[in-house]
Amino acid sequence: RGRRQPEGSQGSQCSQYDTDPATAPESSDERDSEQWHRLYPPINSPGTRQRYKADFGQELRRYKELCAHMDGLNERLAQLAAQLDQVPEDSAQYQALAEEYNHLKDVKRSPEYQDKKRESKTLRNKLFHIKRMVSDYDKL
Repeated sequence: RGRRQPEGSQGSQCSQYDTDPATAPESSDERDSEQWHRLYPPINSPGTRQRYKADFGQELRRYKELCAHMDGLNERLAQLAAQLDQVPEDSAQYQALAEEYNHLKDVKRSPEYQDKKRESKTLRNKLFHIKRMVSDYDKL
C-alpha cells in the first residue's frame, strides 16, 4: 500500500452528540423522515410526551455508544498519522505504525463499520425528529 493519507478534519459527524434540530443536516433521507412521522406523530398528551422522552433517552445512549466507537477509531488514525510524519519511512517503527494505520483504514471500509455508520445516521435523524416533536408540544 502507498503512503497513508491524513484523515483531515472531517472526522466523525458524531463527536459532538449534537441533537439540536437547528443543526440537522438538510439532506436527510425522505424515507427516514416519513418513517419517523409515522412512528412519532405530533404529541397530543403528557403520556405520549413522556414515552417520546423515554425513547429519546434510550436511543441517545445507543447513538453515543456508536459515536464513541467511531470517534475512537478516527482519533487513533489521527494519532498514527501524526506519528508516521515523525518517523523515517525506512524504519521498522514506521512499518509497524503503517500496518496499524492501514488495518484501521480497512476496518473503516468494512461492512460492520459501514453498518454502524448508517445506524448512527439513522439514530441521529430519529433523535432530531423526536426532539422536534417534544419541542413543538412544549410550545403549545
